[in-house]
Order: sequence, then C-alpha cells, then structure tokens
Amino acid sequence: MDKEQARFILRSFRPDGADVNDHDFAGALAMAMENRELGEWLAEERALDAAFANALASVELPATLREDILGCLAGERGDLPQAEDAHDAAWIGALASIQPPPALREEILAAMNRSASSAVQVKKPNWFQRASIPLAAAAGVALAFFLTRSDEKPSLANNGPLPVEVVQAGFIRAYESPLFSLDETRDDHQVLMKNLKSRKLPCPGCLPPGLVNVKGVGCRELIIDGKRGSLICFDERNAGVVHLIIFRREDVSGSLPARDRPSFAQKGTWAAARWEDDRNVFILIGNTDVQKLSALF
Repeated sequence: MDKEQARFILRSFRPDGADVNDHDFAGALAMAMENRELGEWLAEERALDAAFANALASVELPATLREDILGCLAGERGDLPQAEDAHDAAWIGALASIQPPPALREEILAAMNRSASSAVQVKKPNWFQRASIPLAAAAGVALAFFLTRSDEKPSLANNGPLPVEVVQAGFIRAYESPLFSLDETRDDHQVLMKNLKSRKLPCPGCLPPGLVNVKGVGCRELIIDGKRGSLICFDERNAGVVHLIIFRREDVSGSLPARDRPSFAQKGTWAAARWEDDRNVFILIGNTDVQKLSALF
C-alpha cells in the first residue's frame, strides 16, 4: 500500500474515531502513524470533517422544510418528464394512472416493523462497499432510464377512452409531483392557446365567462395513460389558481353536461367543474371550494 492508496481509504474514516478498531482501516492507519506527512494530512482531514459535521449539526431545520421545498418545486418546475416519443408517452401515461391502494402506507410500515423485530446483526460495510454505494445508485438510475427507452412498446398503455375520474386524478398526481412545470408561462391566455394549437393539442372554443378577462399563468401538454391533453392555468382573484384540463371527446368515456350547466364536485381540498362540447371534454379544477368555482360560470 502506498500513500495515495492509504489516503483513498482514510477519506472514509469518520471524524469521531468510530472506525479506529475497524480492520479495514488498520493498514492505512498504521502507515499514517509511521509516515509524518500522511499523519499530518489525516489530522487535518479529521479536523475539517469534524468542523463540517459540527456545523451541520448546529443548523436547526424548519419543521415545514420538506413541504416548502416540494411546494416551490411544484410551483416552478415540472410534472412528469416530457415524452420524447410515443414509447415515452406510453410509459409516463401508464405510471401516472396507477392508483396506489389506500392502505399501502400502513402495510409497508407494518412490514418494516416485522422486519425490524426479526433483524439479525449484519457486518458493517467496509470502505470499498461504502464508496460503491453511490456508483450502484447511479447504475440503477441508468438502468431505469434504459428501460424507459426500450424499443419494445409498453403493455401498460391504455388504448381505450379514459373515465373522466381517471383524467382528473391523473392531473392531481402530476400537479402534486415535485417535478411539475409548465411548458409556457404567459399572462395572455390567447398566447397560451395559440401555443397549444401549434402543437396540435386540444383547445377550448370559448372559456367560462368568469375566466375571459382573467390573467393566465401558463400552459403545458398533459399526458395521462398515453392520451394527449392540454392544461391552461389561470390566476383568479377569488378562487386562486385554477386549472383548465382539455382532452379530446373520443379519449374520454361517459357523457357530461354542456358548458352552461357543468357538474360540480368537491373532493378534499379540490373543487372541480366538468362539461363537454362536440369536440372536447373539460375539467376546471382548483384548490378552492365549489362556491368560488361555480361563480366563474
């Protein structure tokens, strides 16, 4: 073992001395004791690591940090990844339409508790295993990307029309994702609709009366279970930010009322209005109440 190999190993040595009796570090530590230059380097390295660890430990994290980060990402970034071809669209749509069982969280926690109670003592990973963990994670990401780029058509894509409930639930999952973003951000909704039309995406012939003079926020393509739709967002003074979802009539099953008498529903914090015309199906949805939403019609 030379000095560079010893440095490589000792970079994984924890500053609190917890690894001092670990045989994986024995040779490198012995060399550091015998070689003055290496010993001084190790002392400086441990001091820097300790100072950094203490600095991190002194930071008090806000209780709402996670929610704040996810909220900022949801407001400024994007939804599901943009599909580059039909295969990507099929995969993304299929995954977005998956509805996890209501009791999934409780079942996972129960399984973790059972595993923890029967766990056996395992050997602490050596320095090489610690160093290889990020490489394994990167390989996993690369493998996942490779699979989504496969030339084989995914079997999860839905070739038939979607129930309107699936379209609405797919939007909510996409919007609440930390990856959500808009393709175009403009306050002129005429510009937004022109953008969608240029991409051969469905657009409204006319807006609900309460949105005609409301400033837009942005628009994007919305892919749910392989079906291509549109999303236009508006910033309404009373209802807040509301989202108009538009899908082609043939891509959505069931019948809905006309625009002048939409159906309204409240589910949790989300209020939605649904209607159709001879070409498209529409869902106007927002984190508001039905009364504020109905005032737009």
